[in-house]
Amino acid sequence: MDQEQVPAQRQQAYVMIGLSLALLVFCYSRAISGMINQWMNDEDMGHGFAVPFVMAFIVWFTRKRWLGLKPEPTAWGFLFLAMGAGMQFLSVLGTGLFVGSVGFLISLFGLVLCFGGFPYVKAWAFPLILGVFMLPKLAVVYNQTTLPMQLLASRMAAGMLTLSGFGVIREGNILDVGGHRVMVAEACSGIRYLLPLAFMAVLIAFFTDRRPWMRVVMAVLAMPLAILANAVRVAASAAVPTLAEGTPHEVIGLIIFVLCLVMLMLCSKWFSTPERGAHA
Repeated sequence: MDQEQVPAQRQQAYVMIGLSLALLVFCYSRAISGMINQWMNDEDMGHGFAVPFVMAFIVWFTRKRWLGLKPEPTAWGFLFLAMGAGMQFLSVLGTGLFVGSVGFLISLFGLVLCFGGFPYVKAWAFPLILGVFMLPKLAVVYNQTTLPMQLLASRMAAGMLTLSGFGVIREGNILDVGGHRVMVAEACSGIRYLLPLAFMAVLIAFFTDRRPWMRVVMAVLAMPLAILANAVRVAASAAVPTLAEGTPHEVIGLIIFVLCLVMLMLCSKWFSTPERGAHA
């Protein structure tokens, strides 16, 4: 009788989890639709579409670690659910999409605590943390960082062009190469490279190295690499007018991004050792 009850109880638990997830999505539909809208219309955030699927894949990929865990539900989960609900309420009042989106992640964390407890939080820590990459840009931080990054990109690009033998005049974030003027706009500040490269860097570290701290190292390496890659893109656009806009501009950007991924993989291989390789 007990053996017959176990599958039934497990099935009931799955139904409860499914209903709770559906209710969570419904309660945060405003924040979720806002995030999706930004992923669709902001090229800096295009990688956001991949994040939920990657999170789900990693949970499935690491299933051997948590399938045998005994759930230890804890009331602490309700505290995080309440915190998330409070942030969602503030978002509706006008604090912005970012606050509501963070509230959604906090509530998701709380839901894991409610059903699985701390053992499942530990097992799913990495995919939960990955959720940060799908959050919308925080306007205050974005506005404060774009101009310095634009100026840095133009300064580095001017240096590259000078070393390559081009005559270049830089006026703030505007480069003049033989009468061809290129303005380093917000879209060329480097954020478009930085966010997806950091996301890919931690994934590469996860799949190639067992040491958790390597994910932080790889994310940090992605920052200067993104800045350098963006400067190369700006320099190429200034040196070759046909690369300054349209399809050629997008193609050269994609090529540079792929080269950055190759560089990250080489860095990961250099840091890793055979016995510390990919996850089982």
